[in-house]
Amino acid sequence: MNPRTADPSQSIWRDLHEDTFRTHLVNLEERTNAVPLDPQVFPLPVDTDNNRKFSINDEQKLADAFAFLVAVEQGAQSVAAVCLEENPEGQSLVVRFAAIDTIDESLQESLSEIRGTLAAYTKSGGESHGDELFELIIRLHHRRILGRLRSSKWEKPTYLSRTHKKPLWEDFKNLLHRVQFLYTKKEKSQRKVVEAEIESLAKIYECFETVPAQSDDEVSSIKTLVKASYVLCTSNSIKEYARRLETVGPTPQLRSAVKALRQIEKIAAYYRVTQTLLRASQQYPYYFQHLELKYLPPYTGIPTDIGYEEWAKTCHVHAEVQLVVYYDLRQRETLVGCRSLSPRAIGTSKYLCYLCYLFLKYHGCYPPANTHGRLYDQWTIPDLTDMEDEKRGKYRKILRLMDQELVERATEKPQWRSEPMTSRENLLDVVEDDGSLALW
Repeated sequence: MNPRTADPSQSIWRDLHEDTFRTHLVNLEERTNAVPLDPQVFPLPVDTDNNRKFSINDEQKLADAFAFLVAVEQGAQSVAAVCLEENPEGQSLVVRFAAIDTIDESLQESLSEIRGTLAAYTKSGGESHGDELFELIIRLHHRRILGRLRSSKWEKPTYLSRTHKKPLWEDFKNLLHRVQFLYTKKEKSQRKVVEAEIESLAKIYECFETVPAQSDDEVSSIKTLVKASYVLCTSNSIKEYARRLETVGPTPQLRSAVKALRQIEKIAAYYRVTQTLLRASQQYPYYFQHLELKYLPPYTGIPTDIGYEEWAKTCHVHAEVQLVVYYDLRQRETLVGCRSLSPRAIGTSKYLCYLCYLFLKYHGCYPPANTHGRLYDQWTIPDLTDMEDEKRGKYRKILRLMDQELVERATEKPQWRSEPMTSRENLLDVVEDDGSLALW
C-alpha cells in the first residue's frame, strides 16, 4: 500500500517536518551507538473487562506466539506483529498478522495447516495431534533453527556470507568453564548438577551435526534438540546459574556465556510456542474451532537521504505501526453486525524497537510489553488521506511527544551500549509456571 496519500496541508507531518524528526533520530543514534535505552520488560495493565474470555495476559502471550510462527526467516523483513479480535458471542477468533514484507502464499498455507491441526487437537480432547503440531512448527522454521544453531548445514543468507561465527555447540565449553567460578566448595553438589545438565545438552547439539541434512532423521533430531533445550532452560539449577552469570562483572567471557544461554532459549522457544498454542486450544476450544487468519498488506518503502548508516536509504512502516493504523482507521467504520472486540495487546516476534515502544507509549491504546532499546531511523508512519481529522491530530501529537523525548535524550551524557539481542524468550527468568498460557 502507498504510505503517503495525504495532502501536505493535512499531513501528520504538517507541524513537525519529517526531515527534522529524522535528523533528531540520527543525532540520538550518534550519541548512543543507536541504542538509547536498555532492554526492558513492562508489566501489563490490570484486567478490567469482564466481557472477554481472554485475560490481557493470555491475549498478549497468545498474540506473541502467533507472531513467532510467522518469523520464519532472519532479518527485519520477517519481523511480525499480531492482534487478536475476540468474539465471545460468536465464539470465534480472528488472528490478524502484519509484517514489513508480504506474508507469502506458501507461509499462509503452512499457517492454515497449523490452524487445522489445532482445531483437530481441540476435538480430540487433547489426546492427539500435539506432536503433529510440534513437527509442523519445526518443519516451517527448519532454516531458521539451523541459523540459530549456526549449524554447518545452514546456508547463510547473502548479507551474512562474510560472518564467521562458530557453531553454537562450541560455546558450551565456555558455559561449562564459567561454572567453576560461580559456586563455592560447599556448593559442589549444585555445581555438579549444572555441569551435568550443560554437558548432556552439549552432546545432543554436537551429535546433531552428524545427522544427514534434509532427512527425516534430521527433523526428529531437531525436535529432540529443541525439547532438550526447553528442559535445560526451565531447570531451576540452570536458572540459578544464569542469574549468577548476569550478576557477576561483565567480562567478555561472561557476556559470551550469557549470550549462549539466551541463544539456547531462542531454540527452546519452538517447544514453548507449541505448548502455548496447545494449552490455549484446550482452554478456549470454541475459539480454535472457529479460528480465522487474516493478513494486512504491507506498505511500500519510502526513499530517504537522512540516515545513520550509509546503506539505510529506505523508510519502512513497522508491523506494530501497521496494526495500530489499521484499527485506528477501522474505528470510524460502521461495523453492522460485528461483535468482535477491539484488541488490547500487540504480539510481536521480537521485542519492540525503541521507536515502536515510544509510539505505543504515546498512542495509549496498546501497552508496550517490552523493548530491546535499539533505534532504527528507517522507521516511519503512514500519512493517509482517509484518516479523520481527530486521528490526524492525535498522530501529530504523538510525533511531537516522540520528538521531544528524542531531543531530551540527546542532551544527556553520551552513553555507549552494546548492540542488544532483539529477541528474547525469558525462559530463564521465570522461577516457576504461574498457570497462564505461555510456558516461560
